[in-house]
Amino acid sequence: MNTIEKNTPNNSDINIDELTFEERFKQTVGKVRPYLKNLWASRKKFIIFNAIVLILTLAYLIFLTKPYYDSTIEILPDYGGKESSSSLGGLGSLAALTGVSATAPTDIYQDLIKSEAVLAPAIYSKYKTEKFPDSVNLIQYFKIKPAKSLPIDLQERDMFLKVYTALTKGKQLITDVDRMTKILTVTVTMPEGQLSADVVNNIAQSLDMYIITKRISYASKQRDYIEKRLMQVKDSLNTAENKLMYFKVQNRVIIQSPELTLEEGRLTRNAEIMNEVYLELSKQLELVKIDEVKNTPILNIKELAQDPIEKTGPKRAITLIIVLFLSILFSAVFFAFSGNIPACPPLGRLVEKRSQ
Repeated sequence: MNTIEKNTPNNSDINIDELTFEERFKQTVGKVRPYLKNLWASRKKFIIFNAIVLILTLAYLIFLTKPYYDSTIEILPDYGGKESSSSLGGLGSLAALTGVSATAPTDIYQDLIKSEAVLAPAIYSKYKTEKFPDSVNLIQYFKIKPAKSLPIDLQERDMFLKVYTALTKGKQLITDVDRMTKILTVTVTMPEGQLSADVVNNIAQSLDMYIITKRISYASKQRDYIEKRLMQVKDSLNTAENKLMYFKVQNRVIIQSPELTLEEGRLTRNAEIMNEVYLELSKQLELVKIDEVKNTPILNIKELAQDPIEKTGPKRAITLIIVLFLSILFSAVFFAFSGNIPACPPLGRLVEKRSQ
C-alpha cells in the first residue's frame, strides 16, 4: 500500500501542458458528465418548467400587451436665416440664466416642449379616436380618475398632472437633438396610430404658438420701454436745442471771446448727441413695431406626422424567443447543479493509462 501511494502521481505533480489533446478532452468530459447526468435525470422537471414559462409568456403577450404606435416630427434649425435664438423673445437669455447651455433654437425648443405651458393645450385638445365615439382629450382617453381625497377645485389639476407626468417622465414623449445637425426629433407613442400623429402635431403647434406669444410679448415690452425712453430723450433734446438757441441769441458776436466759443461748442455737441440718440431710438421703435405685428410661424418643421398605420410594438416573437432562451439557460444551470456532483477522476489515472 505504501509503495503504491509513493509511485502514484498526484494532481499537483502533473503538468497539464504535458497531456495530449485526447487526454485533455477526456478530462473535460469527465468534469462535465456529472452535470449532464443531473440535467438528464431532471429532464421531466426541465421540460415542464419551460412549458409553463412558454404558456405564461404567450398568455401575457396575447392578452395583456397592447399595440402601440410611434409618430415623429423633425424641427429643423434656422440655417442662415435672419431669425435666430435672439429673436425668440429673449428665451435664449432666459435659458442661459437657468443654466441651460442652448447654442441653437432647437436646444431651447427641447426644453420648452416638456413644459406645462406647451403640453397643456395638447393634453386638453379634443381627438377623434377608435376607442370613443366622440372626440375626447387625453385625460378622458386614458380614463384618468381624480384623487377623491383632494378638494374639488384641485381634482382637475391632479388629473392633468397625471397625464403630464406620464408624458414627460415615461416613454410616451421623447425628444432628441442631433449634435451635428441640431435637428430636433419629437416622438410620441400612443395606443392608436392616428392619435399619436395628432398629438405630436398638436405639441408642435402649441410650441409654435408659445414662442410667437413670448416673442410678441417681448417685443411689446421693448416697445413700451423705447417709447418711454424716446419721450425722455425728446425732452432732453428740446432742452439742449433751446439752450443753444438762447445762447446764440444772447451772444451774436462770439468770435473775439474764447470762453463764448467754448461754451457754444459744448452746447452744440450736447444737442448733436441728444439728436443722434433720438434718431437711433426712433429707428429701433419702428423695428420693434414691425417685429411685434409679425405673426409668421418660426418653427421650421420638416413635415407633419401622418398615421403610421403599422404598429411599433410590442414585438411578440422577439420577446418570446428571448424569454424562452433565458428560461432554458437558467433552468438548465439550476437542474445541472441541483444534484450530487461526484469528484472527477484524478489526472494521475490518465498518466498511468498513458504509461501502460
